[in-house]
Amino acid sequence: MKNLFKYIGITAVLLFSFYYTEKMSKVVVNNSNLVKEINSRSNEYNVESVSAIIEDDYIIPGLNGYSVNVLKSYNNMRFLDTFNSYYLEYDKVVPGISIENNKDKIIKRANSIKKSVAIIIKDNLDVLEYTKDKNIKITRLIDMNTYDKNYIHEQINNDINNYKKVELMLNNANINKNICYINNNIIDICRNNNKYLVESSLTLNNYNLASIKEKIKSGDIIYINDNVTLSDFKILIKQIQYQDLKIVYLSNLITEERD
Repeated sequence: MKNLFKYIGITAVLLFSFYYTEKMSKVVVNNSNLVKEINSRSNEYNVESVSAIIEDDYIIPGLNGYSVNVLKSYNNMRFLDTFNSYYLEYDKVVPGISIENNKDKIIKRANSIKKSVAIIIKDNLDVLEYTKDKNIKITRLIDMNTYDKNYIHEQINNDINNYKKVELMLNNANINKNICYINNNIIDICRNNNKYLVESSLTLNNYNLASIKEKIKSGDIIYINDNVTLSDFKILIKQIQYQDLKIVYLSNLITEERD
């Protein structure tokens, strides 16, 4: 019995010692001049999140923010004993309103802060070959026949009749972006599979190049019809580049992660 009390006493002393040491460490850290400087300057480096905008059935994605993690930043800098922004560590701050909680809404355009657009193509073979040769980042709508596990660009399931089979192929290749480009026939499938719902904000066809050029803005999702000529597509690309907009994959455009 004496040994039992002895062990209990030793355990209690050790626990108190650990607790006291931890508390004292926090006091020392919080009174550190370096911690005070990190705290005082953190607002210079914090980035506020941007909430998504919802209007009826549509949503414009928000943007994540970042806040300085003082303790991790201190641990990175304490051996230097001086402030250096290079060693700052951040915590992600998700938007108050996010596409993650509103997957029933349709994304028709992305956040304009990104200074980017996305291009969606289905079966326009001339344009597809050109984008492959020029390494223009496009998102292709695919089905059982057009899926290619070695394709260099992003692929989105658009197969109404074989949706689950194409999903399995994309999952097995670890390239499923969980995005649905919707139309009247596929929207129910998309919702049942908890996908991000996407529509195009602009559609280029074989007669509207002039008007489309004037409408392009950051955040646009541009669908290229199968009948669009390669020459018209090249003009569209030049217009996008002229406006100093990046062409990115659809998944990169609609994500709330910052570049």
